[in-house]
Amino acid sequence: MVKSEYLRWGKLLGILSQMSDVEYQLAFQVDEPDIFLPDELLIRWSETFRGGRGLIGIGVSEHMLAILLDFDMHLDELIEYLPEEADNPVDYIRDDEVWRAIREMADWTLSRIAEMSIPETPSQSVN
Repeated sequence: MVKSEYLRWGKLLGILSQMSDVEYQLAFQVDEPDIFLPDELLIRWSETFRGGRGLIGIGVSEHMLAILLDFDMHLDELIEYLPEEADNPVDYIRDDEVWRAIREMADWTLSRIAEMSIPETPSQSVN
């Protein structure tokens, strides 16, 4: 079970990365027109995050979990403002204000996680 939780952690970071990357989203949407990527990413986030349960057990700090919970809470609030359908998925990805806010929030969340991962004091000297 622990191995699957580590894989889950990697998947969460991957989903956040995909949510934040408009170029990836546009390329994917053009290549896979039958899949509406924003909905797919939201579903994958929800199914993978699962309220953060089990992440502390693999060493995710309480502070890092709080960052993810903050993202998840704000995501839930923004989802209410997403349209039911998009006539043109590429234009939606490029131009929808709420989806842009979600992308920016995912990017900010990744930045906060990266900052938490930087050691305060290097364990070895460069020399």
